[in-house]
Amino acid sequence: MKTRRFSLLTAAATVLGLTGVIVPGAADSYAASGVALPIAHFSHLLVDAAHGHLFFSGGAGTDGILVTDLDGGDATTIGGEPGATGLALSDDGATVYAALPDQDAIAAISTDTLAETARYGTGADTRPDSLAVAGGTLWFGYGTAAGTGGIGSVDATGTVKTARDEGSWAGSPTLATTPTPSGALVAAVQTGDTSAFVTYRVSDGGALTRQAAQTEAIPDLTDFAITADGQDVAVASSRNVFANRLRFSDLAREGTFANALGAPALAVAPDGTLAGWDGRAYLAVPVSGSGFYGEHLIDDSLRPATHGLAWAPDESRLYAVSVDPAGGTPTLQLTRSPETAAVRIIGLDTEPLAPGEPLSFTAVFDSTLSLDAGDNGQLPGSVRITRYDDAHPDGVVVPDATRVPANPSATFGTYGIHDTAPLTGTLSYRVDYSGGGHYAPATRTFDVPLAKYKPTLTLSAPATGNRAAPLAVTGQLAWPHAHLTTGTVHVVKKDAAHPSGYTLPAVTPAADGSFTVHDTPQVGSTNTYTVTYDGGTAYLPVTSSANVQVSRATPALSVTTNAGAYRSGATAKVTAHLGTTYNSRTVTLYSQPAGKSRTQLKTGRVDSSGNLVATVKVTRNTTFTAVFAGDYRYAPRTATHGVTLTPAVTRTQLQWPLATTRIGATTYQVFYKSEVNMGYDLKVTPHQSTGCMSVYVERYTSGAWHQVTSQKCVPLYGDGWYGYGRALKLFADNGRYRLRGHYTPPSTGAQTGSVWSGWTYLTVRPGTP
Repeated sequence: MKTRRFSLLTAAATVLGLTGVIVPGAADSYAASGVALPIAHFSHLLVDAAHGHLFFSGGAGTDGILVTDLDGGDATTIGGEPGATGLALSDDGATVYAALPDQDAIAAISTDTLAETARYGTGADTRPDSLAVAGGTLWFGYGTAAGTGGIGSVDATGTVKTARDEGSWAGSPTLATTPTPSGALVAAVQTGDTSAFVTYRVSDGGALTRQAAQTEAIPDLTDFAITADGQDVAVASSRNVFANRLRFSDLAREGTFANALGAPALAVAPDGTLAGWDGRAYLAVPVSGSGFYGEHLIDDSLRPATHGLAWAPDESRLYAVSVDPAGGTPTLQLTRSPETAAVRIIGLDTEPLAPGEPLSFTAVFDSTLSLDAGDNGQLPGSVRITRYDDAHPDGVVVPDATRVPANPSATFGTYGIHDTAPLTGTLSYRVDYSGGGHYAPATRTFDVPLAKYKPTLTLSAPATGNRAAPLAVTGQLAWPHAHLTTGTVHVVKKDAAHPSGYTLPAVTPAADGSFTVHDTPQVGSTNTYTVTYDGGTAYLPVTSSANVQVSRATPALSVTTNAGAYRSGATAKVTAHLGTTYNSRTVTLYSQPAGKSRTQLKTGRVDSSGNLVATVKVTRNTTFTAVFAGDYRYAPRTATHGVTLTPAVTRTQLQWPLATTRIGATTYQVFYKSEVNMGYDLKVTPHQSTGCMSVYVERYTSGAWHQVTSQKCVPLYGDGWYGYGRALKLFADNGRYRLRGHYTPPSTGAQTGSVWSGWTYLTVRPGTP
């Protein structure tokens, strides 16, 4: 398949960043405007360079043969040639033969007068279509309405013979011969997915002798030819590109030519060069080697025409005909010097350049056409490299360009020079290739970028430092190669006192690029040093930053309340106390009741005693937090303090006492055993559903109270009540008793503290009242 090495090297130049100006001749493909031909359809093209004519037949539905000059202009028509198709030129160049299938005839036309001089009938229902002159005889392929075909001839006396081939044909065979007179002839016809080929030798007496016959898997046979040396058959196929070179003697495959030849047209020049199609482009291809001379595009709206390629006999021009998708609008396009390959020059450089730096400039040559083995990896011709800068605006030739032999990455070799970038201004190199052999001259100018570039800047700073103590930030500038000593290091420092930054004294880097920034920070917390090297006269600026955490003293901070526990709804006085600081005396107080989010109570400056006071009603256990955000010399600090909410035990009462009595100073509730049970109710406010109540009963004996029974941690009712009951028979007659309850909040998520109820006293008498 076709190799386009241009694309690879163009990508290389893009990566290397050189800008270049290239002359038009160095492009790898061409697109030119065609000449519209004044015929409705196209069939065949023939070049008569000796008389300055191009002949165009139009096939079925046309009535003449179009004739133009060699540029496609000055058109005229040879009338009375209805349905002309195949064209052939006699060996002496005096006669053009035109096949007239609708007339079962072949017309002979004078190349001097452009008038028909003879017409040869080929027999009823022969429909001659394809013509070739070989061995001094005009040969024609024909096909009958019955679907058979054959090969016929017209000799110098005008005698017409058919069935000259002893074999049979499934249709009208297409004929081809060498581009210059010879006795070689080839015929082929496509049937389904295969094509049958037969080669012949024509003797001086006009005898036709088969040489070889072969069937190939070519489903798109449209055109073929015999090479100029008569050794091979070149076949145009887009479906089987590996069968486009068949040996003439036995039709064995001999691989491919220098490039694959696509359908639908093919032409061979007298010197052996082939012309074929590749999609929407036609190209000239050498028989051996690899690559192609040039690629020539046709208009997007057109497509190649079958049999639409032809060479000038001296190979100075290549003609191509294209048509629209319906087969109309025939358009002629010609290429001058088709056997000259474009040369592309790629400039390779190493690093970005600073003024005064040494450099190596390398030019690489490439072409679509590979070098022949005898070229020893070197393009024929000469190369000259010229330097342009402010000191040499008209250019100065570099005398010592060094050629490096070809290698896999530079097929045509390279030319390199060692030089030095100017201190000021611009720099460019023009590479001129003289051309030679099949290679066109080429010129390209490369602008070598001297724009300043960034060196690498690395900073090193201590992670921490003490306030009011000296510290050093060191830096290192690095260049990928030799550099100029130029430029200054500028430093901007930011800290809590200077959030927008302020400038420290500038520093000049040493010759090796090292420098040191000295500072004694007066403000604690993060100190940021932003260092910028301005590049001086030769380089682009580069910036880097480093952070140092500068120490700060720890201030005294506390938070207290006027009590440790509060009843529900009570007001707590919260006091934050801040010790010595430098330039901030602001404290924020927060309150966070259990199970709720933290809220801000107050923010402000502490008073002359260092206090900030706030008040808040306590509804749950609460944590109070004091926050000092820090200042230039003192670090942030946080202090916390918690208080509890003491719930109330209300409506503690005994149920069903019948009387009261006083014993000493204490009032006792009087029960009789005939009442059976005693009840004791308590209510806790506020409470949590997962809190519990314990009840303790004590008896007074021997001058002291002693616990006689208890009920431990029983859940409260949903409304906060708890009821305790006990049979009166369990109490001693006339004994003195007392009860009290204890509320315990949940072990986790407690919103209040615990609480004891007061004592309730009772005595139990026997009998009934």
